[in-house]
Amino acid sequence: MIRLDPYESLGLYCTLTRKAFLAGLEKKLKGTGVSPTQFIALVQLVGLGSITQSKLAVILLVKPPTAVQLVNRMERNGWVTRQTDSKDGRVKRLVPTKKAIEIFGKVSHVGRELMDEAYWGIHPSEIETVKRVLDRVRKNLGA
Repeated sequence: MIRLDPYESLGLYCTLTRKAFLAGLEKKLKGTGVSPTQFIALVQLVGLGSITQSKLAVILLVKPPTAVQLVNRMERNGWVTRQTDSKDGRVKRLVPTKKAIEIFGKVSHVGRELMDEAYWGIHPSEIETVKRVLDRVRKNLGA
């Protein structure tokens, strides 16, 4: 019988680490009116300026219908607009509004604080090594 120790899997470690980051975000965002998922969406939208709804779903690790619900909520709150892609009229791009940029400005420190806490005692070169290794793993898996 072939035995597989789940702790040999980088996938398990990534899953556990993601859960820890989300729990940390939830704790730090308490009382701001911004959920961890909305925070991650704002990081992408404000950082990248405009992305497609399908790309946002991939980043958030959610199914497209869940992403649609999130974007609908963000649109109702005045955080994003949907604009037709200039290269492909079938594609809608999400564009952060001035309100989203202002809100992100008020909560963006949370992300930096969380990373500082998470990376405490870890040399920056080790963080870069982990990023490179995980990038190679994703490429090996066709992502």
